[in-house]
Amino acid sequence: MLDLRRMMLLADLADLGSVTAVAEHRNITSSAVSQQLRVLEDETGAALFRRDGRTLGLTRSGKVLAEHARRVLAAVDEAMSAVAETRDRVAGQVAIATFNMGIPLLAVPLMQQLSSQEPNLRVHVQQDTSTAALRLLRQSEVDMAITCRYDFLGPDPTGGLATVPLLFEPFVLLAPTQSHLRIRTHGLSALADEFWVTGPQNSGLDIAASHACESAGFAPQVKHRLIGAQNICELAATEVASAIVPRLSVPAKLEGLIVEGLALGGRTISAVVRAGRQRDPNISLILRTLQAIADRALTGQSTESLGVAS
Repeated sequence: MLDLRRMMLLADLADLGSVTAVAEHRNITSSAVSQQLRVLEDETGAALFRRDGRTLGLTRSGKVLAEHARRVLAAVDEAMSAVAETRDRVAGQVAIATFNMGIPLLAVPLMQQLSSQEPNLRVHVQQDTSTAALRLLRQSEVDMAITCRYDFLGPDPTGGLATVPLLFEPFVLLAPTQSHLRIRTHGLSALADEFWVTGPQNSGLDIAASHACESAGFAPQVKHRLIGAQNICELAATEVASAIVPRLSVPAKLEGLIVEGLALGGRTISAVVRAGRQRDPNISLILRTLQAIADRALTGQSTESLGVAS
């Protein structure tokens, strides 16, 4: 019978990419990790690993076993959830990792609502990228990830995870008011010679802007790069540059800069948990609360009307 702890190390290696990273994550030595992985290889009777210089990679057999290891760990999560269901009340703590806009849009309203309705349930939030949040979730560092996924990118690998879509957020164009008529007449190509503000290079917002502009036949002249859609909106408000941003990141005071009627794609915001954890009363309550908050946002209430600073 395969050892659960060794299978956990294999799943870690698949996610983290190196023995050193696995050792740091589990707070053990690299030699101990390597030894346990060799034992696992002997137990399976298959070649699970291949060396590429100093890097230890997974063979096809190793990748197959890592995927099954995630399912086994998910079954353990499900067993824990079943035990948790026997509790007669919601209590304890839940750790959530979320991308930048997930904080004012979802995490803060969640904490505000639960603090009054469920005082025995504590929510801990940390900010990270969507990719990093999923990695933390797989490594059991957090209990839930709030992620965004751009519709022009392929799906994230979700083996062993359960994704609950909360809302689809369309992208909108913020442009200087004197350009609106030209844009309505000629489309996005009217801004081919104008300046743009977007996110850091190769970030989701940077790719979104480049994708939209290239579809209109030009490459954007990016003069400003900022972290966070809210900051991009504020710079666009000076009307020195145009921007493509998620609709819910635009505060009410800047809605006059939006050029309506453009199909620019969007992103899906989701809550992700390890498969089997949905039955945990704490997780189930948070998922229901997040969905209610997202539904309110979709009905047209801005983050300001939800009592959250944008």
